[in-house]
Amino acid sequence: MHMNGYNLFCITLAVCVLGLFATDVRADIVKFVDGDGVLNFTDRGVTGQYDVFMRVRAHAPLPRSVLYSANRHRYMPLINAAAAEHGVDAGFIVCVIEAESGFNPAAVSRAGARGLMQLMPSTAMQYRVDNPFDPESNIFGGTRHLKSLLKKYRGNMKLTLAAYNAGEDTVAKYDGVPPFRETREYVKKILQNYTKSAALSVRLAAKSKIYRYTASDGSILLTDTPRMGKDLN
Repeated sequence: MHMNGYNLFCITLAVCVLGLFATDVRADIVKFVDGDGVLNFTDRGVTGQYDVFMRVRAHAPLPRSVLYSANRHRYMPLINAAAAEHGVDAGFIVCVIEAESGFNPAAVSRAGARGLMQLMPSTAMQYRVDNPFDPESNIFGGTRHLKSLLKKYRGNMKLTLAAYNAGEDTVAKYDGVPPFRETREYVKKILQNYTKSAALSVRLAAKSKIYRYTASDGSILLTDTPRMGKDLN
């Protein structure tokens, strides 16, 4: 199948979202069209005609955006599991983690919040998170906290996010989102990102599905056409 501009956008987006690159970078990323007319991406050189999609120096430090994408992909199974267990939308959890820590499990704020979902010590204790730097414990604890806030505020995401950022007592004091610039920008940013990601997910689901294969030699292949006889990741 030949790729149009939209499908090329989907493939490019998938490269970022799937966290294709490991910390041990081995080669440039190249793109080529195979005999069936399918556009492919791989981290190994191929024979015949191809174009370099992204140049990567061996063992080079990865850009922050690539590390973010890799971590996001790495922790998505935990996010999905926590979302399913506690009935909180996975996309909402993703947007909170993105705003809180940028998917850095070792993040520590000036106020002492820790880990992916930036749990304060009192919150971590409340939800029995013994090690806030453990991604699984942090994500499940943070998701339980979100669920509790969503229930308290009857699904009102603005109040939930305001309380997550500034505390429930502060929301009660101001009878709504407190007039703090940090909190208001925090709420606005997450809601905007959540709305955009939800809309994008719907469009991508309707337009294309991206398949990721790992060949026996360790090379990575992204394509919008499933291939029989190969491992699908």
